[in-house]
Amino acid sequence: MTIELEALRTHRDFLLRQSDWTQFNDSPLSDDKKNEWKIYRQALRDITKTAKPKCVVDSPSLDPSSVTFPTKPS
Repeated sequence: MTIELEALRTHRDFLLRQSDWTQFNDSPLSDDKKNEWKIYRQALRDITKTAKPKCVVDSPSLDPSSVTFPTKPS
């Protein structure tokens, strides 16, 4: 695995953890909203299949402008 892909996965995993609560049974979200979040989360999981991430120069950190992330539901 390249350092760029590893950086992308690290950032993607962070975003997934931030949205874990949306899928819990006791989440206050409506079923429609839960589904929006489910679609968003799947898009995050799929991002490593198509993205061509780049790192910040002289750093192992992801350059977020090198990847188009899915839009988080409101």
